[in-house]
Amino acid sequence: MKQLLTLTRFFTLWLGAGFRLRGKRLLLGLLLIFGYGGAASAEGLAISCARNSGYYQFFDTATIEIGKDSAVGDVLGPWINSYNSTAWNCTPNSAYQQPVQFSVQGYPPYTTRNTIVVDGQTYMLYNTTVKAGLGYIVRWRYTLNGKTTNWQPLTVSTAGQQTHPESITVNYSGNRFYLGVDAQVRFVKTTTGLTAGAIPLFDPIYLRHLQTYNGIAAPGDLTYMIAQFKSGGTIASGGTCTTPNVNVDLPEASVGQFNGVGSVAGRKAFELAFNQCPAGLASIGYSFAATTQVLDAANGVVAPNATSSAGGVGIQLLRGNNLPVTFGTIYLLDNYDSSAKANYRVPMQAGLFQVGNTVTAGTANTAITFTLNYK
Repeated sequence: MKQLLTLTRFFTLWLGAGFRLRGKRLLLGLLLIFGYGGAASAEGLAISCARNSGYYQFFDTATIEIGKDSAVGDVLGPWINSYNSTAWNCTPNSAYQQPVQFSVQGYPPYTTRNTIVVDGQTYMLYNTTVKAGLGYIVRWRYTLNGKTTNWQPLTVSTAGQQTHPESITVNYSGNRFYLGVDAQVRFVKTTTGLTAGAIPLFDPIYLRHLQTYNGIAAPGDLTYMIAQFKSGGTIASGGTCTTPNVNVDLPEASVGQFNGVGSVAGRKAFELAFNQCPAGLASIGYSFAATTQVLDAANGVVAPNATSSAGGVGIQLLRGNNLPVTFGTIYLLDNYDSSAKANYRVPMQAGLFQVGNTVTAGTANTAITFTLNYK
């Protein structure tokens, strides 16, 4: 969407090391064979940990917008959360009273595509398989004895488990404790064929506890958790902001206010209004394009239009932080909140900028377009 800115002058099931059964049907069948009916089994070497409340924890239901400018490989919408502060209930074994190192492993049930970098971290991109053109990245962290690790991107293929690089030491006390685990998923556009519609149920990540005692590792093969995205989420498309045109009348400036190339006068602050911006996008950005010649790209200066009569000056456009704009650069709407429809204001400034050795009196008018970018 272009607007005119006028400036005028003046998922798998773990059964043991190296042995896995794939598929939801096998998983459910085995659970029945094992007699699972809500009662939690426990496992562990020095510390016995059981699921506290079933093997599913769920992601928040969300509506994700496909930004009209989103390209293949772009992330869609914000991180979606699955928090579980009491995933496992753990009981120390009095026969093992040396310190135990705890961590949590992640495992992806779906096929991989490629790696991507998001916010400076590398993730493996996985196919959801439940909706064409929709992939995902996922990360996890865990909490134990009041300590919470950093988020860890999942980067492994379906053939293995990934251990969180941070471990937490548990010293023997005889007291029971909870081991919590959180996961976050973010969707990615993987083909141009991605369309709006419901997101079916799928399981982005499996999680299991891992304890190490005197060098012996004991993973929670049978007490894993599944972080599940339930049916009810939606992919939507077409949301945009309402952006009115802006007219900026610069204050009058005298020739005497200019004292050499690069001097400025007649600055005025104003705002760009982005109204009723949709929720569920990954980002909203904006860029500027000149309709006249760019005289000084580094300083964001454009020439007055053909009807102007002043000489030796251009019109400078700056962002609210007093930094000149770079034409064609997409600036992110830093305070965009993907959780709700909202209005935003972007502070700007404009003024006269001396470009010639001599400044002569007259009018100085121009127009600059600003374009919104939705991803």
